[in-house]
Amino acid sequence: MRAFAKIVSAAALATATLSSAHAGVYVYNFAGNNNSNSFGAPGNTITRTATSGSNTVSVTASAWSIISGNTVASWLGNYPEGLGVKHSAGDQNSVDNFNGVDYVLLQFSRPVSLTSAFITSKGYPAFGQPVKDADAVASYGFSAATSVGSITMPIGPNFIGLRNIATNGETGKYWAIAAGGVDRTFDAFKIGQITATAVPEPATWALMILGFGAVGTALRSRRAKAAKVGYAF
Repeated sequence: MRAFAKIVSAAALATATLSSAHAGVYVYNFAGNNNSNSFGAPGNTITRTATSGSNTVSVTASAWSIISGNTVASWLGNYPEGLGVKHSAGDQNSVDNFNGVDYVLLQFSRPVSLTSAFITSKGYPAFGQPVKDADAVASYGFSAATSVGSITMPIGPNFIGLRNIATNGETGKYWAIAAGGVDRTFDAFKIGQITATAVPEPATWALMILGFGAVGTALRSRRAKAAKVGYAF
């Protein structure tokens, strides 16, 4: 009876660790209530947290712009349509590539794979581009300074909606969503929501392996005891 109890306990441990190791889906909503066109202080951040099961993963967003080859901190606005970037008082309050390339840097508390983003495209009528266009490039890596790859997300005119990202399961702790594409037009958008999938952490995998090891040990112990039982005739 004790051996059976050990097997049940070990199996429960393995099952629990297996479920905790399973990748969780996390949804982050960046819709805000900032309706101003004013230029705020560069370098501000916005943090969101999301929970899947018993696990919580946080993400901190910051705004940056590449101007004349130099990367500078920009102002991150939290608008009703989502995150927008301003690098100067005259810049529009969206992620765009007019007079520089804006991007939003997302720093997660653990490595994730981005699966989708709700992106609202914005037009540039003031610069002779009334047609909305929102090509975007998502870069990913494990350091804020370098990226290991990028994914182009052509969205096209008048697009408002969900866009798939990382269709091949690319993973990184840092993600950057920047304006730009291959059509040589000005791109502008706001990021309203992103969905991420977190991969199991090494410690979780180790605990899961330990759980299965406990099952194996309990089974071997039970078989050994069964082999010692003798019968008298």
